[in-house]
Amino acid sequence: MSARTRSRRQLVAVSGVALFGATLMLTACGGDGGRDAKSVTATQSGPIVTHSQNDYGDIIIGWGEKHLPTEITTPSPDDVSARCFGNGDDLSVEITAPYGWKISVSNPSEVLSVENTEQKLEADLDTSNKYYPDLREIDWSTPDHVDIAAAPKVPDDWYSRYGANQQMYVSLHVDCT
Repeated sequence: MSARTRSRRQLVAVSGVALFGATLMLTACGGDGGRDAKSVTATQSGPIVTHSQNDYGDIIIGWGEKHLPTEITTPSPDDVSARCFGNGDDLSVEITAPYGWKISVSNPSEVLSVENTEQKLEADLDTSNKYYPDLREIDWSTPDHVDIAAAPKVPDDWYSRYGANQQMYVSLHVDCT
């Protein structure tokens, strides 16, 4: 075997090992497909986003004024799933909940991308507080966790029988460790 053939074989072998190692690293980090969240629970920051004492300690997702499938829901943790992408400062989370709700959020953003497939609703909702910028409705302070206790206004084109200025309510905690 010539030195040139041996050199090519070594290059192919080294490249194969490097590709295999990179694939393992991506798989361990979740890769492009992400990974299931370790858990989805009620918010850990404590605020009651709907102003109802009955909602304390519950996962809350919805909009409007009443607890109904087409308005405000309090699903059990088993009914809500989340996929985590990346880690730490590059963490993104996609949440799926009953009644057509899908919510996406990416660190360090204070914007919730919200969709309801059953009600044909979609919007990017800014949760930042222009009067008290230190108050955060989306808390990224714990690595690989996101805690949301938000009640931003919904767009005017989301029709409500209760009139304008309705709020979207999201209260939950996702553990992506």
